[in-house]
Amino acid sequence: MPAPTEIPWTHADTVTIRDLTGHGERIVRDPDELAELARLLEVDRAGAGFVCMCWGDVEFLVRDASRRTLAVLRLHLGSGLDWSAWGGQLPLLRAEALTHWLTERALCAVPPVAGS
Repeated sequence: MPAPTEIPWTHADTVTIRDLTGHGERIVRDPDELAELARLLEVDRAGAGFVCMCWGDVEFLVRDASRRTLAVLRLHLGSGLDWSAWGGQLPLLRAEALTHWLTERALCAVPPVAGS
């Protein structure tokens, strides 16, 4: 997989976060929260990417101030972040912290822990 394109966070004005399993939706507009989200969505650029056939668990719709879509990212809990510009998923650097951030905001269901 070629080196991934950078997500255009410098032009982001809003991010609509939608749980694809029906747990909720939220629009993030606050610049500090956008910066935190961008940090949580950083991927391992050297990681081995792969293509998955499912829709993912959480969608992040990144838009600029004119509401033009800059990126549609799909989180696959437990595996990585997908963006069409990358041609597949890349592993997240802070997957556990992102899952915690999302569950605090009721934007995803925590997958069950094996053996519980």
